[in-house]
Amino acid sequence: MSFIKSFVTKHIHAAAASRPTGMEAIAVFFYGETPAPEVISTVASQAHGADAVISTEDEKIRVKLVWPDVHTVVTIDPTWDKVAHMQGMRGWTERFPAKVRELGEVRALIDSFEQVSACYGTVTRPGLDPDNKVVSLLKSLTAQGGGFFFSRNSFYGTDGLRITGFDEDPVWLGKPPV
Repeated sequence: MSFIKSFVTKHIHAAAASRPTGMEAIAVFFYGETPAPEVISTVASQAHGADAVISTEDEKIRVKLVWPDVHTVVTIDPTWDKVAHMQGMRGWTERFPAKVRELGEVRALIDSFEQVSACYGTVTRPGLDPDNKVVSLLKSLTAQGGGFFFSRNSFYGTDGLRITGFDEDPVWLGKPPV
């Protein structure tokens, strides 16, 4: 490996290892039909007690959900490039050892990339709440058609349990079930 490539790779890995503080980003991947912004707003308000505001900025639809202790912005990009994004996800899974990639649940995840219909980005500040309001909402949005989550450096099922990823990432998104 050349010196430049080695140098750049080292710094990319270092940047990926240091997460921003005061926020949690979760990509929500959907199979099949995706919830419209109005549905997200209604579900967040009625079932999860959030105040919701829908806006458009830079051609992206944003649904801002506010609770007293936490707020989440769901971003829907109508120009989302599935092919490029899923190619990136496949590349990410290549970072894991072959024995991990061949596990049944990991193989099923990778095979499901073709079924993905959309990806919504979410950013929650100051982080996931201890009452699990944010994760509960995201789970409810994927309940009908299924999907998975990607956060930090790991993939999570719609139950919030990590499918595969880095050991330093939490085993559960949000608070684990009791």
